[in-house]
Amino acid sequence: MGLFGKIEWYQRRHDAHDPLVIKQMSWSWFSAELVRIRPTEVGYRVEARAAYLALHDFVRSDGETTINGANRSTLTDARGTLTFVPVGSSVEGWNRFERRASTVAVHLAPTMSDYEANDISNVPPSLYFKDNTLKATLQKLQSVMDASGLDDHAYAETLGLLLLWELRHVAKVKPSQLKPARGGLTAAQLRRVKELIDAQISTDVTISDLAVVAELSQFHFIRAFKESVFERSRSQLGCPPISTSFQSESAARRSYCRKAICRSPTSRSRQGFTMHTK
Repeated sequence: MGLFGKIEWYQRRHDAHDPLVIKQMSWSWFSAELVRIRPTEVGYRVEARAAYLALHDFVRSDGETTINGANRSTLTDARGTLTFVPVGSSVEGWNRFERRASTVAVHLAPTMSDYEANDISNVPPSLYFKDNTLKATLQKLQSVMDASGLDDHAYAETLGLLLLWELRHVAKVKPSQLKPARGGLTAAQLRRVKELIDAQISTDVTISDLAVVAELSQFHFIRAFKESVFERSRSQLGCPPISTSFQSESAARRSYCRKAICRSPTSRSRQGFTMHTK
């Protein structure tokens, strides 16, 4: 998968070694980069072809940052702060670091099929703001990138969707009519989801893949799947909580999903759908 954007870096002073260590990863509709910086002086620029959101962990001895050539900031201690730049805007600046620094950034390009649910076009640019919810989600995505957390495509894509929702909430953008899938997935949708998971048990199955077979947007699929499988299973069947399944290994989680789908009240009562095991 290609990158949906990246930070352009340039050195302002000569260093014997490259001061930047960059790791990049991409999913179906967004990409991310984890940048670690040794003491140096660097400039940077982001032309936001996709919406740009970054979590900073640095203290600079000197430097400045601007959005769209204005909104200038010379903040020195940016630890735990965030920057958001919408599509069509830009952010640029330079930093002098006397100690190690890092930034984790995402470039968000939600698909048109999810536009109504995931529209962040009205979220204004913001430089070095604080929000604990967005910070926590970006830290989870960072753990995926540095291999200290769950390495699963569906998990990473769920974090991306969560970032979209949280951005809308932080900016107090009133959501358009989301038309949530009340009552969860139909028995036919559950059957198609189970068949896809069974067919690709040895390979990664993404949220995008599951949403396609259910004929829903990614946002609506997550809401409906949670309602029809996890919420009902927990309340009626005594299944483990969602957090437990997300922390398990990928194969175990898929096995649980298949069993939950088959045992779901929606699946059993509407179609008499069962799963036979040997």
